[in-house]
This record gives sequence, structure tokens and C-alpha cells, in this order.
Amino acid sequence: MTAPRSAVGSQARAVAIVCMLVSGVSGASSVTTAFALFDIGRSTEALPRGTPTADLLARISEAQARAMKPDRQARAALLLLLAVSMFFTFVCAGRVLRPAGLPREGIRRLLCGAAVISAGLRTVDGAADAAFALRLARLAPQVLPPGQPIPPEWLASTVSLGISVVQTVLVAGTLAIIAQYFRSARVKAWAALGDETPR
Repeated sequence: MTAPRSAVGSQARAVAIVCMLVSGVSGASSVTTAFALFDIGRSTEALPRGTPTADLLARISEAQARAMKPDRQARAALLLLLAVSMFFTFVCAGRVLRPAGLPREGIRRLLCGAAVISAGLRTVDGAADAAFALRLARLAPQVLPPGQPIPPEWLASTVSLGISVVQTVLVAGTLAIIAQYFRSARVKAWAALGDETPR
């Protein structure tokens, strides 16, 4: 009984470490992006102009700011909420490693709930990214002169959107799998046995 229990405990701790890495990095990224959204309008005013390339870059930046404008405040609020959820998930995963006298069953339940909420919020944020891409695509004909090839900066924006979608799938999927793992009967039994064992 002790050997299987020890194996489950080691596995649970390894999964908790993965959860800490995913939620910590994603939470920090959400905070950074949220504050960047507040600066998006001011940054376009300071862009240099006067040459064809500088004018084109300024128009691209203005188009990106216009594409973000309809839901900028709501998106910033969502990102801050996501960051809080991710950091709560991070703390719960840390408590799996060091319960500090807290019941393991309670920690397990909190981690399951926090991971599911974080996965859901990350999915909503990914959908907001997709909506931004659609608005930006509609603005492209207004920004680029007729016959103008798509500049590398615009392609970089599209590539970064693709990366964001992949990150959404990876982060939300990983957190959903972690929540499912901590809901499993084996982990429930491990947590219950850990709570019964005198500390």
C-alpha cells in the first residue's frame, strides 16, 4: 500500500510543478499584456513620420490600435482576472508540494477548481485574440495603398496571433488535463490517506 501511495504522491508533485510553471508564466504574461493595452493609444502618437516607410508603419500601428479599441478595457479586465486566477492556481499547486498543515483533500479540490477556471478564462482570452485578428484583417485594405505588398510587420502580427492561438490551446489544455488528473480516484485516495496519516 505504501509503495503505490508513494508513487502517486511523486506523480502528483511532478504534475503540481508543471502546473506551477504553466500558471506562473501565463499569469505574468497576462499582467504584462493587460498593462500594454492601456499604453496602446499613447504609443501611436509618438511614432516618427515623414518617410513612406515611417508613414506605413504608423498607419499599421494605428490600425492595430483601432482594432483593439472596441474591447480594450474589457480585454484588460479579463487579462487581470486571468492573472489572479493563474496566481491562485500557482499557489494551490505549491500547496500540493508543501501543504503546511492544510488538508490535502481541500488543496486538491481548490486546485481542480482553480485550474478549470483558469483554463476557461484562457480560452476566452484566446477568442478575444481571434476577434482582434478579424477586425485587423477588415482594416487592412484601408491602411495599405492599392497594390502594396503586405509588409513584414503585418506578417509578424499574424504570426504572433498564430503563436497566441497555440499558446491558448497548450495552456488551457494543460490546465484542463491537470484538473482532470487531480480529480482522479487515485489522487483522491492519496489525499485522503495523507490526511489520515499523523503529521
